[in-house]
Amino acid sequence: MERWKERISRWKFDRKMQVLIIVSITLTTLLVMIVSTVSSVTSLKAKSIELLQDKNASLAENYQSMLEEYKTLSIALVIDQSVQSYLECDNKQTLQYAMTASEVNNVLSSSLNMTSEMNFVAVISYQMEDYLYRGKLPLAASEFYQVYEKDLEGCKNGQSSTLKVGFSNAYFKGSQFTVNVYFPIYSVERLLEEKGLLCLNFSNPILDQIVNGDEAGQRTEIVDTDGMSVAMRDREKIGTKVDYADCLTGVKGNFYQKGRLYIYQKVPGWNYYIISSIASMELYRPSLHTISIMVWILLILILISYMIVKKVIQKVYRPLDRVVKKMDDVAAGSLMVRLDAEHMGEDFAKLATGFNSMMEEIVVLMEQVKQEQHQMEQIRFNSLQSQIQPHFLYNTLDCIHWQAVADGNEEISTLVKALARYYRICLSKGHDIIPLEMEIEHVRNYLIIQNMRYDHIIGSDISMNEGCKGAMIPKLTLQPLVENSIYHGIKVKQGKEGSISLRAVRQGEIVKLILADTGSGMDQEQIDEMNQQLSEYDETFGYGVRNVNKRIELLYGTGYGLHYLKNPSGGVTVEIRIPYVMEVQEEMMQGAMINV
Repeated sequence: MERWKERISRWKFDRKMQVLIIVSITLTTLLVMIVSTVSSVTSLKAKSIELLQDKNASLAENYQSMLEEYKTLSIALVIDQSVQSYLECDNKQTLQYAMTASEVNNVLSSSLNMTSEMNFVAVISYQMEDYLYRGKLPLAASEFYQVYEKDLEGCKNGQSSTLKVGFSNAYFKGSQFTVNVYFPIYSVERLLEEKGLLCLNFSNPILDQIVNGDEAGQRTEIVDTDGMSVAMRDREKIGTKVDYADCLTGVKGNFYQKGRLYIYQKVPGWNYYIISSIASMELYRPSLHTISIMVWILLILILISYMIVKKVIQKVYRPLDRVVKKMDDVAAGSLMVRLDAEHMGEDFAKLATGFNSMMEEIVVLMEQVKQEQHQMEQIRFNSLQSQIQPHFLYNTLDCIHWQAVADGNEEISTLVKALARYYRICLSKGHDIIPLEMEIEHVRNYLIIQNMRYDHIIGSDISMNEGCKGAMIPKLTLQPLVENSIYHGIKVKQGKEGSISLRAVRQGEIVKLILADTGSGMDQEQIDEMNQQLSEYDETFGYGVRNVNKRIELLYGTGYGLHYLKNPSGGVTVEIRIPYVMEVQEEMMQGAMINV
């Protein structure tokens, strides 16, 4: 990537303009093509969903009508008097049985003849372990009595009633898939007494169409509400749970799975879904032709645009190219270069005139720079001579100290010694980071000076673990915080007396400085606001505190810095977290100071 950036940076302006315009045209055309394609695909998808929804609705209506017809027929046969009488018989050798069986056979034959799709119908008597069968094919062809019990076990209730519906190739030796309907027969005289079973078998064109084939790229399936496949093209998966069962919720809807769009519709009043699906590529196929045409148009447009842009930019750039060549001569050291403005056009003539004027001005300024440089060297020399050495300040304070000792003025001696140590640590020979031991010594001297100033109203308790002394800390970290405790805590407190506690402890690789005061304190809302604003710039917030926290964050990271707490007994506590390091590169510290 860097190599390409370097290569592009070396291109001439006209080439950059050519590439920029061609890329702009290409991206614009691509954007139009993408928007058109997305719009086309979206519209096509919506239309496909609508068509499949209509198809599902029609199939659901037909399937519902079929199931309702089967149910109506089943109920009519179950409550038929002859069927009820047959199931009451308990002996096949009686005349009543013969007469009743003949009547039932007539009823079954009549139902078989009236329903063209019916393959066979049978009534099973549990009491006599007998059955009556009527079918378009012989009993041996359907193998009814050998198969029905196993097939009945795999069937589910089609709705909340006891009617069970299945779709399988259990009958007719597996040669065809048929709809199997089973309806328990209860006595009309004695409730809840199951006397037998009605078995109906149908050939259904709707299910045959689903099993035997679909339209290109499309699939239609029937799945029950438990996610078990009832009818689908892949016959081996009939009766197994489909992998998208969890997506079937509500009355209707659609979803994507494994590169296919599924649209489903629940059969009203029944525990089945009609599901149509289409491969995603089939949705996009009609758009592929349009996309290919647009690609060719894009390529031709880019080629024509490149030729036009190249000619135009070359003509426009020619006067500018002359200016660039003259600038190269100037860069080589020739200050007497001038441009001929007569043949450069109106706009570039102004540029040529400006260039010539600039060169004249440069010649004049060169002489001025030489003179000013000489003057600057003289000023720098004079400035170095006038600098005050810090040792002069230390020596002066030392003289005042000894004079106070000689006069017996112990307070002035103490104050001057503290002031000398205070400024010595402030200067620190130009270092911005110092050991923690020196920083705490600086605080001690500061408290001596402040107690002299405010008549010893400030008590102090300073302790430091031995393992913390060598930890490096930004200079003047603690002094602004102590100053805040004095001016905003102790001085404004009624009675204007208080104390400051400073403890330094080491916890593994972390050094924690805990500074607490007994001043007027703050409520919890003010404490929370202060903690929030520590790393944010706010003109209403204390600059010194923010500066201390920011320096620590910039030097060690955002995991370190200040955190304020409310003292239960009054006053405020601030915790300062720094890592235990014995050495910090000065360049890092200088960068932190500059950023602050």
